Amino acid sequence: MPPDDRLQTVLRQSEEVVTRDELRALLDQTRSPRAYVGLEPSGLMHIGTAFVIGSKVADLIRAGFHTIIYLADWHAYINDKLGGNLENLRVCAEYFKDGFRAVGVPESVEYLYANEFVRHPEYWQSVIQASKASTVARIRRALTIMGRKEEEADLDASKLIYPAMQVADIHWMDLDLALGGMDQRHAHMLYRDIAPKLGWKQVVALHTPLLPSLDGGGRMDLIAGKMSKSRPDSSILLNDSSSEVERKIGKAFCPAKETAGNPILETARLILYPRQGRLTIPRDRKFGGDVVYDSFESLEKAYANGELHPKDLKAGVAEGLNRELGPVRKYFEVHPENLEALLRIL
Repeated sequence: MPPDDRLQTVLRQSEEVVTRDELRALLDQTRSPRAYVGLEPSGLMHIGTAFVIGSKVADLIRAGFHTIIYLADWHAYINDKLGGNLENLRVCAEYFKDGFRAVGVPESVEYLYANEFVRHPEYWQSVIQASKASTVARIRRALTIMGRKEEEADLDASKLIYPAMQVADIHWMDLDLALGGMDQRHAHMLYRDIAPKLGWKQVVALHTPLLPSLDGGGRMDLIAGKMSKSRPDSSILLNDSSSEVERKIGKAFCPAKETAGNPILETARLILYPRQGRLTIPRDRKFGGDVVYDSFESLEKAYANGELHPKDLKAGVAEGLNRELGPVRKYFEVHPENLEALLRIL
C-alpha cells in the first residue's frame, strides 16, 4: 500500500491523532510498527466496541501494523468489573475474542492478557517508574479512563495504580501507536508526558469517536454520555436479537430536526456509513416509498430540514444494524460456548 494510502487508512473515521507528523514518520519506516488497543473484558460487548474499535483494528492491520488487542483482565479487576473475579473476567475475555472474530477482525491480530505481564517483576518496575515520574494529582485526572471520578480514589487506593499500569503496558509492549476511544486520551497523554522523562520511546496516540448512549444523556459531556454495556437498555449489544435492536432504537432519544448529539444519526455516521456506504430508509408507498441516502451529509441535511421523520430514521438505522449483526448471530450460533459461559456469570 502506498504511504499516503496507509496514512489515510489509519486516519479514516478517527477523531484525533497525536501527532500526524509522527504518524507519517512512523509509516515511512520499513519495519512493521506495533499498535494496540486495551479493553476491559467486563460484560457483553456493545456495537461501539465491536464495530468502531474493531474496524479501526482492521484498518491498522491493513496499513501494515502488528496489532494487539490487549484484554486487560487485571485492570478490570481493579475497576471492580464482574465482581472483581479474575476467572470470570478471563471467561469474558474469551467471549471478546469471539466478538471481534464475528465482526471480521483479521485472524492476524494478536491477543494478550494483562495476566501475562503481571508475573514479571520488570513490569512492576515500569509501573513504579511511571508513578514516580508523575504526581498524585496528574494520576487522579486520568481516572476518567476507568469511567471513574477523581474522588473515587479516596475510597479505593488501587484505582491510583490503574493509570500507571496503562502507561507501563505501552512501554512493556514496545508499542509505536496506542489506539483507544476519546475516553482513553488522558492515559495516552500521560504516557506521552512521562516517556521523555524516563527515556522511553514516544508513541502516536490515535483516538476514535465515542458512540453516544441511546438515551441522549450526557450530551454536553461525550465521555459521560458514551454508550456503555453497564446500561444495557441504552446500548445496542452485540448479541441483541433483531427485535431487541428494533425495540431499543424505537425508544431512543431522537428529537425531530435535531442533529447535534443525536445517537441515531451518530450510529449511522460511525457504524453504518463506514461499513455499508449508504442508508436505506424503508417507507410505505403512500409516503413516497423507500429512500436511499448515499452519504451521511445528505442524510443529516434531510433530517435537519424535517424531510426525514424520526420514526423513519429509526427504522432505517435498526434495519441497517440488523444487517450488520446478521453474520454475528450466525457466528455465535456456530460458536456459542464462550457466550453461554459469560451469560451464566452475568
